[in-house]
Amino acid sequence: MKTLVIYATKTGASFQCANILAQELPHCTLCDIEAEKVDFTDYDCLILGAGVRDGKIYKPIRDILKKNKEILLQKKTGYFICNEKQKKTEEIIADNFTDDLQKSAVCIQSFGGYKAYAAPKEGMDQLKGLNVEAIKVFAQKFK
Repeated sequence: MKTLVIYATKTGASFQCANILAQELPHCTLCDIEAEKVDFTDYDCLILGAGVRDGKIYKPIRDILKKNKEILLQKKTGYFICNEKQKKTEEIIADNFTDDLQKSAVCIQSFGGYKAYAAPKEGMDQLKGLNVEAIKVFAQKFK
């Protein structure tokens, strides 16, 4: 099964999570949607991820959800968010993913995150604040 992990990131958390997913999944392609275009129809499974700011997922992924909704509903899908406010995860998911996308997804999950002003600098632990074990469990659902 060919899997595409699509992400958009401002501070790097979504990239870190997407990179771990890509390492965990066989036949997986990683795509920074801001840097490249990709044909979703070439893949059996689509995983999309983005950071959250002020309760909204990063716009490039919001745009994909709107413009490609019919394709997403026909594929095996999963969604992840990177948000440092874990208590608001359910609210963020409800506000950013339509009911039909939620129901058709294998899973939707938060992998943690960090505040934009506290993003790890180069040379620091880039995974600080991220739940690596949750990422690996998420990946198991797509093998």
